[in-house]
Amino acid sequence: MAPPIPERYSSLVPQGRQREVEQLTSRSVSAQTTVSRLSTTSSTCDFIDAKIESISSDLAINAKFKEYFESARKRKAFTDEEYDDAMRDLKSEVDHKERELLILKRQKKAVSDDVDEVLPHYTTIEDAYSSVLMSKIMSASHKHGKGKPFDQRAFSKAVLSFYGAERLTDAGSVEKYCHLTGWQPGNYVKCAHLVPKSLESEQLAYLFGVRDTVLSEARNGITLNRNIENGLINGVIVIVPDKPKEGQETIWRCVLVDQSVASNFCATGITWREIDEKALEFLTSNRPARRYLYLRYVITYLHQQKLGNLGWLNRVQARGYFWATPGPYLRKSMLLTLAKRISDQFLPEVFYESTFTTAEGCPQRSAEEEEELAMGLDHKMQEMQGALGEMAGLGDEDGSGDEDGSEWNSD
Repeated sequence: MAPPIPERYSSLVPQGRQREVEQLTSRSVSAQTTVSRLSTTSSTCDFIDAKIESISSDLAINAKFKEYFESARKRKAFTDEEYDDAMRDLKSEVDHKERELLILKRQKKAVSDDVDEVLPHYTTIEDAYSSVLMSKIMSASHKHGKGKPFDQRAFSKAVLSFYGAERLTDAGSVEKYCHLTGWQPGNYVKCAHLVPKSLESEQLAYLFGVRDTVLSEARNGITLNRNIENGLINGVIVIVPDKPKEGQETIWRCVLVDQSVASNFCATGITWREIDEKALEFLTSNRPARRYLYLRYVITYLHQQKLGNLGWLNRVQARGYFWATPGPYLRKSMLLTLAKRISDQFLPEVFYESTFTTAEGCPQRSAEEEEELAMGLDHKMQEMQGALGEMAGLGDEDGSGDEDGSEWNSD
């Protein structure tokens, strides 16, 4: 419904401008009615378009009342104290709506994709949207900018809460949940970034089809034993989906890329071979965003392609674990350019089943501009690989492992 206009403020509308307020209110009511109707009958994209119109119409009313408040103070119809109170309430309401509108406009495709992914767990698009929006708003508040360090603890807290992956034992100690090996002492489990935060950039946003990407959101994370997390970021393992079965939750499976470490321990008493092809077990209905899992897969593939190690891909394809949930995850033209730069080869056609060609709100760039964007992202990936080369190995033979200071770790 339209933003309520307190009775004490309605009298502030200047003579001759009541019709103006009525028209704006009518627009707001109409927009909200459309949102409610589309919540159960439309596509997610149509719902989001209606949501943008609803927020915009509410903000138009807010803007008018800001004018009325300022006019009232000049006419002495408002005391300074009354004006300050009214403007404080108005600012709070406007700030909330503007944050939501910015997320919808700058991350429209990502929001739409996320709503579609979580929708099976909700009865209406509105409910699914509210869940996604809350995560987006929280992660946006933790986004780092120039000169501002990434808030790793906030990210870890969000990931642990999102997956229900932390608990207190009867003895008072903290345990955290690894999605491959179960509950463990807290310091043995890390909150891994599926897409490293160092890649957050204009280039990555364009690849995802948005104007802004926020890698601090919980859906870009997963909790894993610290050695397994190290294996994920080093490309020793990947996470891939099984072919979906109608009416059932998609199964996500760990696949070992580097068979040379198969007999090494990845956790206490557990070898890499034992988690090869093992399904991740989730405690809640929450899942990582598929676009992040897919990009992690592509990064791993391109790196292995560059190394000439494609035996693992043949094994994955032969066992049916390639990428069984195609979707519009990455921009096709950008992916083609990026793949050529990174590995000097083209990706197999099957990769392009999970791409898109156009994205509303993030228009296609020229070939020259895409080459420049791909160049920038390639250099970021090279820097990332250089950082990985300086990291510790994949765990000790006894499976104990060591803490490391990687930027992808949680503590």
